[in-house]
Order: sequence, then structure tokens, then C-alpha cells
Amino acid sequence: MRDSHNIKGCAICEEWLNYSNFKVWYDQHKINGISLDLNKDILFKGNKVYSSEAVALVPHAINTLFLNGKKNRGDLPLGVHFDKSKDKYRAAMAFMGEQIKPGTFDTAEAAFVRYKEYKEDFIQDMAEQYRGEIPDKIYEAMMGGK
Repeated sequence: MRDSHNIKGCAICEEWLNYSNFKVWYDQHKINGISLDLNKDILFKGNKVYSSEAVALVPHAINTLFLNGKKNRGDLPLGVHFDKSKDKYRAAMAFMGEQIKPGTFDTAEAAFVRYKEYKEDFIQDMAEQYRGEIPDKIYEAMMGGK
């Protein structure tokens, strides 16, 4: 596969530059009755190539769990921001446009540990909720290989 078209640091495989090829793949993987997003990160963290081997169609609710919010956190770890009103570091994650705040901590490291534990549990709960509707490979990736 040759990557031939770049979008924001990512590439689209040559095959999908022909819409009919993408449409065939889409029709084979769609889940009827559910709003879907094309996700490139669940199967392969840090993936930069949109291709049939590397992406999946997932319910929108699941896709929102894999947004990293990099522009909002500055130099702090993922899932952490400084709460000036409490003079503490807050663990936080977004889900469907809503903020979930599992706690405040004295250090950014402690907030990150809580964020990571909470988010992993949340992702696994969502995997269980959608089990049978999402492809097995997506379920397994969300469960962390469990």
C-alpha cells in the first residue's frame, strides 16, 4: 500500500482515494442504526494512515473516548489540568462533550494516575456495553487484550 494523500499529518491509502473502494469497505463494516465515526487510533495507537487494515468504524460515543485534548492541557500530562480555584491538579476526561472529573490532587503525576485508571475502566465499560455490535477486534483493543 502506498500512502499518497496527506491530511493534518495523516495519510490516506491509495486504494481509498477512489471513493468506490472506500464505499465497498464502508458498507461491509457499517453498523445499522448507530451513528459511526472512522477511527484510526483504537487498533494501532499513534496510527497516521487511513486504510482498511488500520481503521475501524465505531459508534460516535466510543470515538469520543479517544480524543486527546492536547490543545487544552499545555505541558501537563494527558487528562490533567491545573485548577487555579483549588490550587490543585485535576484529573478530567471528556465523554460526548461532557467533562468527567474523577478528582483533584497535589501533583500532576497523581492526577495522571487517577485519570489513566478511570479512563481505562470507562473504556472497558463502553466495550462491554457495545459488545456484539462492534467488531471483535475493536472490543479486544478496548479491553486492552484482556
